[in-house]
Amino acid sequence: MLFRSTKGPHKVGLRALLDAAGLNGKTIDSYHIGFMVAPRINAAGRMSTPDIATRLLLASDESMADEARLLAEQLEAENTRRRQEDQDILAKAKKIVETDPEVGSRTVLVVAGEGWHRGVIGIVASKLVDAFYRPAIVLSIEDGVAHGSCRSITGFDMLACLESCAPLMTRFGGHKAAAGLQIDASRIKEFRQAVNDHADGCLSPDDLRPSLWLDGPLALNDISDQVMAEFARLAPFGPGNPRPKFHTGPVSLVDGPRLLKERHLKMTLKQNNRILRAIQWNAAEHNDRLVAKKDGVEIAYTVEENEFQGNRYVELRLEDFR
Repeated sequence: MLFRSTKGPHKVGLRALLDAAGLNGKTIDSYHIGFMVAPRINAAGRMSTPDIATRLLLASDESMADEARLLAEQLEAENTRRRQEDQDILAKAKKIVETDPEVGSRTVLVVAGEGWHRGVIGIVASKLVDAFYRPAIVLSIEDGVAHGSCRSITGFDMLACLESCAPLMTRFGGHKAAAGLQIDASRIKEFRQAVNDHADGCLSPDDLRPSLWLDGPLALNDISDQVMAEFARLAPFGPGNPRPKFHTGPVSLVDGPRLLKERHLKMTLKQNNRILRAIQWNAAEHNDRLVAKKDGVEIAYTVEENEFQGNRYVELRLEDFR
């Protein structure tokens, strides 16, 4: 569903939140909710107290507009702090995976750090899965106790894995894809071994190779207004209803890639006489590959409409390239 205005008794707080996120006046879709609005709301509970978000979203009177603006600014600050924390911890976790064979050579990545912020270790675990395509468990150690957050891959039951070594933990819970746990820090090495003993019996090397399922070919010239309207009818998109993924090639880079916020890649692609903007999220490490070969690139992508200064345009979101 797309909407341009906020309605209902609690629109004061929502309007302030959208304004802080730079979304007021824009057409809002599931992407903006999932990746721009929700992280700001979640940041309150991750970094300090969920009361900030609760008070903001329950603001129901125009006389509360100033208070709502201040609360939205607090959420913005907490979300900025959340991003910095998860980036710092992710960098440390990746270094452990890449330099410590006791961690990086195993089927399940179990990394631990003293004082890592517990509010973001779940995000870090998800990003480790994205980076290495292996189940990941991130542990934050405080006063001899480790609190952990787990994320899995397709075909691996994380909860069953934890159940297989339950005596090692103080407590745990979750489901196939994600879980949490608490364990005495002195038992982390033993826990890492037990987790991997279980995983090695469940997963083969082929299971640790990521697969990208594509819906079919779609040339850039075939992305018409009618096709975009048909995509819009499939919304809202999310985990249970992912955006259709297509592939095409060869395409050429006529501009970029350019680094965006030191993490993402923006570029302009051309195929025959069609030129479109494209972005690949969290792909800064692929910059040199694209710079080295700008022609004859095959891309896997989703397509969406974007908006800038009131103008709407088609943009590709790259899933992968070769």
